Amino acid sequence: MTDKSPLSRRYFMCMPPLAAAALTVGGAEVKEPPIPSPDYTIPENAFHGRDENRRDWSGDPRSGNVVFVSQCVLNQNARILSAANFPAMLDPLVDYLQKTQTGVIQIPCPELYCIGLGRRAVRVGLESPAGMKRLQRLIDDLVFTIHEYLFQELQVVGILSMDGSPSCGVSRTWLEGRQQDGQGVFIRELKKRLAVEELDIPVIGVAHDKQNVAIQWLEQKLQKSVI
Repeated sequence: MTDKSPLSRRYFMCMPPLAAAALTVGGAEVKEPPIPSPDYTIPENAFHGRDENRRDWSGDPRSGNVVFVSQCVLNQNARILSAANFPAMLDPLVDYLQKTQTGVIQIPCPELYCIGLGRRAVRVGLESPAGMKRLQRLIDDLVFTIHEYLFQELQVVGILSMDGSPSCGVSRTWLEGRQQDGQGVFIRELKKRLAVEELDIPVIGVAHDKQNVAIQWLEQKLQKSVI
């Protein structure tokens, strides 16, 4: 049975764009409970910010370097219809990360997370009230993880995001039916949050046909890293 109850993901995806943007039921704006921020105070759970939970990580072979990567760099199956450029992943970039023993943290696809795999009007969905609320939940989790790695004095090399995407584009994005200069919705909101949190984490755009640019940037960054 298809779930078309108000605010279900399938109901949202089936609505026309203007209705999805408004997210109204019976002419009245839907009121949802706010999504709480991550709870940093869970007792006895080694959550960050407590000096007694800071560890010495030099006792095993880990590299100490991690990079956050858009899901579609690692999983092209998450891309919108007809947008995949590789069968599974961006092989040259992924091969380089493996060769340099850089830990990879996959960022959930914001589009898939908010509006599903069969999505159509991406910006309309992401910038709707419900879409923005889900984006903020995703950003909360991402920021929490960054804070924890930094608190433990591991190296967050950067965030590699898929350029040209309506959600994850860094210098190029899909807007008004074409590729043009600009930021995707998710990256725009993430950068705002990074600034508020005073997190100086570089965000680098990855173009599927210019992966060497991202690889060269990583080479320079990793050469400077001190673990």
